[in-house]
Amino acid sequence: MGIIFMINLLLRNLKCHLFSILQKITAYYWHYFIILIIGFCLAISLDLLEKPAIAQIDQAIIQEILDGDQVFIEKAIAKVEDKAQFGQVVLTKDSRASILFNNGAAGRLGINSSVTVGQCVEVQEGVILVSGQVNGCMAGVTIAVQGTIYLLETTDGKSGNVKVIEGSVKVVSKEGSGESVTIKEGEKIDVLQGILGQIIPMSPEEIISILNGQLFSGFQIPITMDGALQSACSRLLPGLSCSTTGLPSYPLPIPSVPFSIPGLPF
Repeated sequence: MGIIFMINLLLRNLKCHLFSILQKITAYYWHYFIILIIGFCLAISLDLLEKPAIAQIDQAIIQEILDGDQVFIEKAIAKVEDKAQFGQVVLTKDSRASILFNNGAAGRLGINSSVTVGQCVEVQEGVILVSGQVNGCMAGVTIAVQGTIYLLETTDGKSGNVKVIEGSVKVVSKEGSGESVTIKEGEKIDVLQGILGQIIPMSPEEIISILNGQLFSGFQIPITMDGALQSACSRLLPGLSCSTTGLPSYPLPIPSVPFSIPGLPF
């Protein structure tokens, strides 16, 4: 009996000793575990901050129609204030149009352009100018924005280019590894079925051509109301200024040749 008692006593002591060791190990490593959890949560939150919230577009309202009446929603001729719903196609032929999205963002379609209203504004053909919280997609890429002015252009839906007039956008390939690049104000990039080209700056002549072209000329409703376009013009085109419609205003030259008035001593 004495031997059994001694064995039980030793086992209890060993159990208490092991429990004490386990407590010390747990206490020692617990703060590392807490740090790991905090770091994981912080990484997730930073990743979410880097990714702009995708603006859900459910509707696009026709605001202006220029150069005739060749604007359609699906196959029906559209009029000002007509609405394209989620999943519907807005199409232009020999006309141009401006549209207002349900989240307050705006767009302009050039001639022979086709876009689908949806989670992103998908360009199948032609060109669209976008201002505000509207993500775009075409040619195997998505364009994520946080409020900017940019242009999408494609001839066949497989290749095209992205041009940024104000702000910046993140262009993400939907193919392969999901490569992404950030395009800043005054830059452009070519895309081909999800393959991203090289980022290059737009020349002043190209920017002026855009601001004097079909996406600005003749439109009466400003593409943005907060002065962002005018500010971008002053940065991209020093010496020129833009009106709310985007057309550069050329300052009149001031004669620098001195002249004198007869009869006066100077």
